[in-house]
Amino acid sequence: MNTADHAMYSNIEHSNATPVRYSFHHEVPEEFVRLPDPTASDGWRQAVVELIPGSDEEQLEAFSAGLRRQLPLLSAKENVVLTAMCIGTEEVDGDERLSMGLLAVTVRPSEHTPATRLFTAEGIYQATVKKFFSGIDEEKLASLSLPLGEGLQGVQDMVLATKLPCGPGVMSTSLRSLQLPPLEAGLSLPPLATAAIQLVVPAPHSYCVYVTISTPSVFLLDSYSARLAHIGRTLKFDDLPITAEPR
Repeated sequence: MNTADHAMYSNIEHSNATPVRYSFHHEVPEEFVRLPDPTASDGWRQAVVELIPGSDEEQLEAFSAGLRRQLPLLSAKENVVLTAMCIGTEEVDGDERLSMGLLAVTVRPSEHTPATRLFTAEGIYQATVKKFFSGIDEEKLASLSLPLGEGLQGVQDMVLATKLPCGPGVMSTSLRSLQLPPLEAGLSLPPLATAAIQLVVPAPHSYCVYVTISTPSVFLLDSYSARLAHIGRTLKFDDLPITAEPR
């Protein structure tokens, strides 16, 4: 496993205009290779050719952009602390299948204190439930009760309030279809299923960590969920003051 340490002052936007300092550590599965640019797309091209034979430059770019849109805050580079990519193969029902995923670790400022950390996690959970399930009959949602969390599951989405060694968090899974440009005039491509798996963890105070994996390898959803869970289990926060002046 690769150990990632993030310790720095951040100028991310905050209501009191004071830079937020953050410092945390976690392990990243070794199959993920760190990207130098959070908006990098070149690494996807070879894999897309395998997924969609005959794809052209427009389709390659549309595919890459579609996956990146599922990741949080990538347009604000000061919030992005790590992006990494995984491309390889994994065995599925005795066959080798393409495995690819884009990992992003970002931070977002928050007004919470150590005393309100659990309340903040609950607010994130309720907001995610509203985002995914607003307007859906509750009878169509399944309740989830697991050893380390409880939540709701619908046809395409799942939200789970979970307990991690570092504190409370919220994990979610969202399945969507990505429509690519046609291969040629009059010949359209079928929608490509993609999944976004996200873990949000409030730090002891002042900020939240977002860990997101976006993947078209939906048949490996359990595998990527396990990778996300590992990052969450290894997440550790340093004891820092709420705010600090930049060095």
